[in-house]
Amino acid sequence: MPIEWLSEEKCKKMLPMQTYGRLATVDPEGTPYITPINYVYLNEAIYFHTGFDGRKIRNIKHKADVCFEISAPGNLYIAEKACGFTMRFWCILISGKAEFINDIEEKRLALKALMDKYARRFEYSDPTDEDISRVNIIKITIESMSGKLSIDPQKE
Repeated sequence: MPIEWLSEEKCKKMLPMQTYGRLATVDPEGTPYITPINYVYLNEAIYFHTGFDGRKIRNIKHKADVCFEISAPGNLYIAEKACGFTMRFWCILISGKAEFINDIEEKRLALKALMDKYARRFEYSDPTDEDISRVNIIKITIESMSGKLSIDPQKE
């Protein structure tokens, strides 16, 4: 299956386009855990909101190293033999460090970006400082990013 590696610039352009991504964390016993999350790409980082407790939170508190992934399927190509079947796709993988954001202005900025992404067609009131203090925002500082795209056979 032919693959095109995506430049970091192309990955950055594609990051805002997906509705959700998958966050991989690891627990103290070394067991990986993947969670789908809504996210926003903002100021060269990934932000998401979440609760204050749970497996994902405990894992991040244990080890800040995380992996984040977005992807989308493409065409399915059918063949006479099982080994000839293939599906096209694209994906972006990010490795980074997760941190809990406490600064109210950074939290406000992340929440505004999340609302702009997911709820811009709805009317809502802006959150108060008290509202923001009750929301858990996590930032993933990107350490590395890679992406790939499988290429349709017609394009070869």
